[in-house]
Amino acid sequence: MIRKADQIFEKAGLGGKGQSRRRRVSKHLSPAKKAPEKAGHVTGGSEIWIPFASYCTTGQFMKLEDGFTRHCSPTAMVNIVRSMQSRAANGRKLKTKSEDMFLQFAKIGRRMHAYWNKDLLGRFGGTSNFMTAFYLRRCLRAVGMEKDVSVHFHPWITESGVERALEQGAIVLLEVYLHPRYKNHHMLCYACREGEDGQREYLLADGWTPGPLWVDRKGLGVGHFLAVLPRR
Repeated sequence: MIRKADQIFEKAGLGGKGQSRRRRVSKHLSPAKKAPEKAGHVTGGSEIWIPFASYCTTGQFMKLEDGFTRHCSPTAMVNIVRSMQSRAANGRKLKTKSEDMFLQFAKIGRRMHAYWNKDLLGRFGGTSNFMTAFYLRRCLRAVGMEKDVSVHFHPWITESGVERALEQGAIVLLEVYLHPRYKNHHMLCYACREGEDGQREYLLADGWTPGPLWVDRKGLGVGHFLAVLPRR
């Protein structure tokens, strides 16, 4: 599966509501203290994104221009594109700055009324869950990836569904509701593995933590997800 995914990338020619302050990690979340590829057994195609994973955070972008709020979704989209570009470049430094890409994606979201840079009473603002897949496809089009990358909607977050998508070589965009830590939030899952206690663990770019974060099944939350992978 890994070899096949690499061939797809070569053929495609792919190139080139978070907060910034630190928070206490809950019992369902554990920062990776070792390099993820060495911290446990990662199975099948789910390992291919680990060396290229991007971990931009909402705090990194919140003070750009006139300021941004509830911008976890455009942040996740930056991480998706940068991960794909980094893999295509075999880890070489990318020319496009994350901040420039974020501003481009936020503008796209506002223009298509998918992202609102507002936070009214903690209820209105951010990215429409209904529009997220359309929004992501528009961002992929803006960087020349629309024809090379497919986006598939899955109506419910399950272990088997997420792991199947990871095995196929996808990056998973989680759209969670009422999460014990993140509330309503968009974030990425890059990989899964069997932990030291024999339980499954999942590697997140949560948009808050500037690095890898391994969580258990409860850490994935409840909601929908998008599988983002190279076209066959």
